Amino acid sequence: MRYERQLLIPQIGQEGQEKLEKAKVTVIGAGGLGSPVLTYLVSAGVGKIQIVDCDVVSESNLNRQFLHHTGDVGRPKVLSAQEKLVSLNPDVALSTVNKRLNQENIEECIIGSDVVVDCVDNIETRVMVASACIQLNIPLVEGGVLGFYGYVIDIGRDYPCLSCLGYDKAKQKTPVPVLGVTAGVIGCMQANECIKLLLGIGEPLYGRMLNYDGLSGTWEEVKVEKAKNCAVHKNAETGKNGEFYWNGGK
Repeated sequence: MRYERQLLIPQIGQEGQEKLEKAKVTVIGAGGLGSPVLTYLVSAGVGKIQIVDCDVVSESNLNRQFLHHTGDVGRPKVLSAQEKLVSLNPDVALSTVNKRLNQENIEECIIGSDVVVDCVDNIETRVMVASACIQLNIPLVEGGVLGFYGYVIDIGRDYPCLSCLGYDKAKQKTPVPVLGVTAGVIGCMQANECIKLLLGIGEPLYGRMLNYDGLSGTWEEVKVEKAKNCAVHKNAETGKNGEFYWNGGK
């Protein structure tokens, strides 16, 4: 009964639901984007979900990170999120990784995933995760927010990555200004892209960045291309395992 309404969708049905139940997704970040992503993937019945986050809940998180409540301030985000999600759907196998991702542990954290969803607000981590996913040939759903604006893009070995778009040279704005609603909109789109990739349906956002403007209430699709001199793709092509490029390279 839990999945009755989505089983009625022709593109899902019983076969699709079984695919979801057999899938493993790693969600990096249990904050503003991670909250809607995790909520909807758990609700949809994705069988195994790994939550990666090294942060603790702060009061400033509460305007957008709805998996965490006032009483969770000071608690590890992975534990706070896991508690709510288990209550939502106890049939999903939830695991947690309470550590900061770096070049030494990124591979072990994401290997074996069918899809990775990146929900962080740190440019260096974004580029590193994208690089590792290309190296390991794991589809990645990337999303970001800033104020009333946000974007979603899917990344794969044969498609443009964040380094192709110059993100490895971008300046980090801290703290990142964001409206909770914006994070909710983009996070929902990331969850939708993840489900599409797991089921092999629809048209994934490979080579297409979908930009959201909350002030005008509009979406714009921007087609992007692989950069010929992208070090991330070159490393993947030459098989340099474990060498994940970002901020000038390794």
